[in-house]
Amino acid sequence: MKWSIRTKFFIGLLLLFSIAAILVLHVVKVTLQTNSEQAIEAELTKLQHTTREHIKQFMLIQPPKEDLFQEYGAIIAQQLSKLHQQSVTIYNSEGTFLNEAILVEQPILITYRSTQASPDKLESDDLALAFANKSAFTLVDVEGGKLVNFSYPLYIHDHYFGVLRFTGDYSNLFSANERILQGLTLFIICLFISVFLLSFLLISQMLKPLLRLTKATKQIAAGNYDIDVRAKTGDEIEQLINSFHDMKQEIKQQIEMIKKEKDKVLLLEKSRRTFFNNVTHELKTPLTTISGYAQIIGADNFSDQAFLQKAARNIREESDRLSDLVVEVINISKKDAAPVKTKETIDLYPFLSAICEDMSLKARKHEMSISLSGEDLMIDGVKNELKQVLINVLDNAIKYGISGETIDVAISKQTIIIQNGSPPIEKAVLEHIFEPFVHTARNAQEKGSSGLGLYICSQIISSHNGTISFAYENGIATLKITFPKLATI
Repeated sequence: MKWSIRTKFFIGLLLLFSIAAILVLHVVKVTLQTNSEQAIEAELTKLQHTTREHIKQFMLIQPPKEDLFQEYGAIIAQQLSKLHQQSVTIYNSEGTFLNEAILVEQPILITYRSTQASPDKLESDDLALAFANKSAFTLVDVEGGKLVNFSYPLYIHDHYFGVLRFTGDYSNLFSANERILQGLTLFIICLFISVFLLSFLLISQMLKPLLRLTKATKQIAAGNYDIDVRAKTGDEIEQLINSFHDMKQEIKQQIEMIKKEKDKVLLLEKSRRTFFNNVTHELKTPLTTISGYAQIIGADNFSDQAFLQKAARNIREESDRLSDLVVEVINISKKDAAPVKTKETIDLYPFLSAICEDMSLKARKHEMSISLSGEDLMIDGVKNELKQVLINVLDNAIKYGISGETIDVAISKQTIIIQNGSPPIEKAVLEHIFEPFVHTARNAQEKGSSGLGLYICSQIISSHNGTISFAYENGIATLKITFPKLATI
């Protein structure tokens, strides 16, 4: 499935915003939670100091006879509850529940009472730590809000009286955090929608000229070069479209130039045909004249000497004119027609012997020799072309052979076989050796090597109705050329 640029962009934007929103909300949530806990901790630290000072003042006014909490626990709990607007629970020094004061104005505190009468089965972390001489608080999630239980051991003048436990309703604090998170979520959603719409408009504006460019390329491919795709965007897209427009104009000019050249060629061809037609007609005129004069002066009773001189002069003039026409036709035909290749019967053994003798001069430079063996073989062929083939294959055997070895050439049963020692030849080269521009590792960088030699040889042998093949095995390169039998009458 192919996705458009717009689809890819919006999917990427959605993923980016989703990941960013999740990270931001998580960080804000953790930050709010941390700040709330720090605020609660600071408030409870202040509460602990305040309650201790309040109890000290109470003891100065009403000194206890024996145990402060046993005698005045209920009064102290009520006073502290009203003072701090929280439920207060008092445990003696042995962990026994003594008193609890709950605000009637806060039903949530009545619904979720925090009293725990048996210190032997403590279910709250804050109480457990308080009885271990540590101050602590716990957050309790309840239906419709959040409570905080705070417990600490009461020491006054190093005397341990017991544990005070406060339970307060902090729902408003955490509700405010939830509202902040909801507001932030709503803001992120609105921001995403705004960015999405703005991006949609920008992308749409950017894609309009590109879509026009795409349609234009299809029309240009169909041959319509008059379409105008230029657009004013003031950015890289405008540069791209302008470059495309310039390229389109250049292609249009080139095609028009090609059409003009084609028209010139057609006109030239038409002119040549007209010329030959005219020449054919012009050739009749001098021939008719010459023929007429020849008939007159060849008559038996002709004796007019003046007419004879006149006839001779006209015949000479018409002959010169005819000669000029013939020369002109020959010159024109030479420009268009390929030379005729004439085949002849060739005795291949002496023909090849002379070539081997000539190539031996080059072989000796490479410390090689050429050995020819076999029998006479008569074939029909074009000498120059066959000489080109034999020189090429012998030259390859010398260039790519092994120094110090002999190149064996044998003629047998319509076949020429050329064998020589050779370094390893790549499999890819062997499979395509008669194709154009095929190079071996050794001749790939050789100066003047085009990779066309064997290809041309194969074309020439094919035109002689013969076959050519090449093989490499056990360090020996073998090339075979087979000719058809000479037709006999």
